[in-house]
Amino acid sequence: VKLGASVVNLGEVVAIGYGTQTRKEITGSVANISEENFNKGVNRDASDLLQGKVAGLTITSGSGDVTRSSQIQLRGTSTLQNDQGPMIVIDGVPGGDMSTVSPSDIESISVLKDASSAAIYGSRAAGGVILITTKRGSGSRTQINYDGYLTASTIANKPDMLNASEWRAANKALGKDISTYDKYNSDTDWFDEMTRVGVSQQHALSLSGGSSKSNYRASYTFLDRNGVARDNYMTRHSFRFQFQQRAINDRLRIGLTGAATLTDMQMPFSDDYILAYNMLPVYPVYNADGSYFTDANHNYDQGNPVQNQDQNYKKAANNYFYGQGDVQFSILDGLTTKVNLYKSRFSSDYSEWQDPRNSRGQGDTGKAIRRNRLWDRNLLEWTANYTKAFGSAEEHKVDAIVGYSWENNLYADQKSEATNFAVGSMGADNIQSGNLLKIGNVTSSRNEYKLISLFARAHYSFKERYMITATVRRDGSSKFGANHKWGTFPSVSAAWGISQESFMKDTKWINDLKLRAGYGITGNQDGLRPYKSLDLYSASGTYYNNGSWPTAFRPSQNANPNLKWEQTAMLNIGLDFTLFNSRLSGTIEWYDKRT
Repeated sequence: VKLGASVVNLGEVVAIGYGTQTRKEITGSVANISEENFNKGVNRDASDLLQGKVAGLTITSGSGDVTRSSQIQLRGTSTLQNDQGPMIVIDGVPGGDMSTVSPSDIESISVLKDASSAAIYGSRAAGGVILITTKRGSGSRTQINYDGYLTASTIANKPDMLNASEWRAANKALGKDISTYDKYNSDTDWFDEMTRVGVSQQHALSLSGGSSKSNYRASYTFLDRNGVARDNYMTRHSFRFQFQQRAINDRLRIGLTGAATLTDMQMPFSDDYILAYNMLPVYPVYNADGSYFTDANHNYDQGNPVQNQDQNYKKAANNYFYGQGDVQFSILDGLTTKVNLYKSRFSSDYSEWQDPRNSRGQGDTGKAIRRNRLWDRNLLEWTANYTKAFGSAEEHKVDAIVGYSWENNLYADQKSEATNFAVGSMGADNIQSGNLLKIGNVTSSRNEYKLISLFARAHYSFKERYMITATVRRDGSSKFGANHKWGTFPSVSAAWGISQESFMKDTKWINDLKLRAGYGITGNQDGLRPYKSLDLYSASGTYYNNGSWPTAFRPSQNANPNLKWEQTAMLNIGLDFTLFNSRLSGTIEWYDKRT
């Protein structure tokens, strides 16, 4: 076995939000993980690639349900509202979803940990920012790549329940008369009956290539996950296509990206496991004739959980599509401008069925729910970037960017619910056959909000020794009150490259030593629902009017013109070091974060 040294590339280009910098030039707290440093093995999404790789980034699954995403927090809770975790930016588009990008399509991930680096994203960066950069085609040769895995999961920490003989012995020792249960001769481990070995697989295939003027990459990923619960699975098909063309002596660059994610899944009823605790081990799963055992279905917190798993369901079919186009043009040497257009649509078809033949559905004589939801998003961003090095040895470097962003989000929801089914064989697909429809069982809603932003950042460095960065973003959101529609989010940070000083030249064991300090303010508007600042009315009963009974309305929310932005301020001080010929590197940081 031959071991190779792992070294830190101080010239590595790192995504920082609306641009890139080398690791040496960064003045904020930014962690970058490239493909070779990703977690290996079974990875469901980008969060699995990062787990344990970034200090302060906590990733927890919290459940064996394969349909649930991981919960992510960066440096603790950052909001008093609905905590969304860090904002996800995919290929420069803010507000993304990790589940829409296959791990095999990801080239690198940057984590903006402090407010001075995240403030460029303003009102959505209170929880930090995670930047995902996907792979691009390159070179003149066509490449075909495949990777995949097959894995098995088993239940951990299964409850240790009494078996039939232990249950009888315990009741005998307690002096209880259990003769009424003598007719049951089974020895059932209900948790064993409800669980399985969950076999999962993923296969990813990509085609990439290009020329001196263009590149392309297309990929397809199939993910099939089966949970340890018998009624839990997720199947996902992910498609991604990217094309980039350069022209006019490489001054013009046009990029197109399209992606689709199609997911089918079934979520378990967690309450069924309460039944598994309460069902006696002497009860069978099936009667002698093969029918389900139902003698305990009317008992409190009892019922055949295996029957529930087989006859009830909660299913969803989710479709996510997006298209992105960008045009970048070099106006002058060092001055470029870019326009980015983005359109996405996410739709979800949810169906739930509680069968009248089992303990869950018998109270309502069957229950069906259908729900359809739609999210539409449109984004337009324009940026102009100027980079210039000057001085006799180009020891001075200036990098500045200004930009404008316009975003529109729409959400629509429709839900129908019915009970009392005479025939349950068609489940939730025949909801109109339910004989009981109450007021409020059919609902629909729609909301829309806009976000308009202006932002700028300036960076100056001298010999990679002294560096300073300042950013500001001004966001206007339709979510807030009339007196506080706009919020300003500034930041400033500086760094001292100690290892670049002349007195450090003879210290050969130190490759890089940099002291950083930064302060910034970020906000949280994603945790706030639209229309919270407005007068709202809702249906409330009926009233008599000239022989009819129309629906009455009442105030449900008072106007709040002073609804303000939630802001998080953070002071961050850090020391980056690379030692012993780049064999040892690390960061020591202190921060004070206040919301």
